[in-house]
Amino acid sequence: SGKAVANEELKTDSIKYEQKTKDTEVSLKVDFPTSGNPTLTNIIAEYISEQLGGTYAGTLTQGDSILNYYGQAQRDSLMAERQDMGATPMPYLYSCDIKKDAETDLYVTYTSYTEIYLGGAHGSHTVEGATFRKTDGRRFGYDMLRNTDSDAFHKLIKEGLIRYFNTGTTLAVKTDGELKNCLLVEDDVNYLPLPRTAPYLSKDGVTFIYQSYEIASYAAGMPTFTIPFDQVKPFLTETAKKMLGQ
Repeated sequence: SGKAVANEELKTDSIKYEQKTKDTEVSLKVDFPTSGNPTLTNIIAEYISEQLGGTYAGTLTQGDSILNYYGQAQRDSLMAERQDMGATPMPYLYSCDIKKDAETDLYVTYTSYTEIYLGGAHGSHTVEGATFRKTDGRRFGYDMLRNTDSDAFHKLIKEGLIRYFNTGTTLAVKTDGELKNCLLVEDDVNYLPLPRTAPYLSKDGVTFIYQSYEIASYAAGMPTFTIPFDQVKPFLTETAKKMLGQ
């Protein structure tokens, strides 16, 4: 097989932990790295462990051990929460789905979707992504981008949000005023705050996600959009352009 090459395919195995009782439900699903550039596979295993809580102290090569550890920890945590709150009819829930979202010869992107329900009217959801350079495992987020405070970049954010509301919800949004009505923030729609969660490279461009309640109501979901590579290119660092083979 010779020595490992930096850009070889990251092979993964889909592993699961599921536990259900009348009181608690825990579901973990992970695309766990099994072979590839060893620097990269180790960094992705660390990322997976950190997304699940960051407390696993064992070796990071055994995906099943990692999932069993976090599955038990989440179950114990849910049980403790329930005891504090008294009985509720619905089981308390924790689920996390960490998957390989995009891969080229030069980078790989993971996304992580977490859902938690601890009683109340509805649960909470978070989605985030991380892009890793294959040669050395370096993780990229906002550092892929430059001039994000420019008018031109803010315009791309505004257009992305308009696309989201027109396709991801039942709302029709054409004007700045209609967009403003969809949002909870006081900011001018031409100068909206960037998402707190780091952007990531998906197969078609750079993807941005606002979490629930960050700029819009719970009912609006998580405003998510991708700025296509040809539009985002002027805002990419040279480092990021190289990773795209541009």
